[in-house]
Amino acid sequence: MVKILIVEDELIIAEDVRNMLTKMNYEIVGNAMDYQEAIDLLDQTTPDLILLDVNLGSKKDGIDLAEAINAKYKVPFIFTTSYSDTQTLSRAKSTKPLNYLVKPFKEEQLFTAIEMALYQLSETPVEEAEDSQALIIKDALFIKDKCRYTKLQISDILWIKSDGNYLEIQTLHKTELIRGTLSSFIEKLNQPLFFKTHKSYVVNLEYMSNLESNSITIHQTKLPIAKSYYEELVRKLQIV
Repeated sequence: MVKILIVEDELIIAEDVRNMLTKMNYEIVGNAMDYQEAIDLLDQTTPDLILLDVNLGSKKDGIDLAEAINAKYKVPFIFTTSYSDTQTLSRAKSTKPLNYLVKPFKEEQLFTAIEMALYQLSETPVEEAEDSQALIIKDALFIKDKCRYTKLQISDILWIKSDGNYLEIQTLHKTELIRGTLSSFIEKLNQPLFFKTHKSYVVNLEYMSNLESNSITIHQTKLPIAKSYYEELVRKLQIV
């Protein structure tokens, strides 16, 4: 699930935004009312996205906070504000927000802004279907089912199995299914520890515990390895 930090000095507005985000199945990791409270929260947690009010009712406003976020925390943000004058927009643009929402905004406008932000952040959509897709953002995989995103840490993936037009992603905690091809997915993933062992399997070598001529053990599960891939893996591992 996508984690969002709300930075908003008006409690009623913050609660309204929280309710909208909850209905859209996003996880709210906190609400900060001013610059310092936001900094304190960012020192404790790492959200995937920040909804950042420009006017925070203090000496340092949301644009000052955006500059601090860019310099230290590297978390993407969307500005939310009732100001749309040229001077404010000029200052805001210099911090490179993903979007700029003018208050008051409706639920569908907020949802669209967040969805577009996720697309901008993603390297490339892995594969698209009518109701299922995956986005790779930094070190995580976001799997979408209708209006909900589920976040998977790439480092938690044990193996990926091709099954027709779908990919079965086995992680440390659960199994996810997305539409796509194995070769396309691995190309987008671009992770050196993921190795193709068979026309239908890619494994995370970080979890390899045993290697035989026709099988590889990942997290206590034996998976097939074709002869050509076995020889390539032996060379890769520099086994003598």
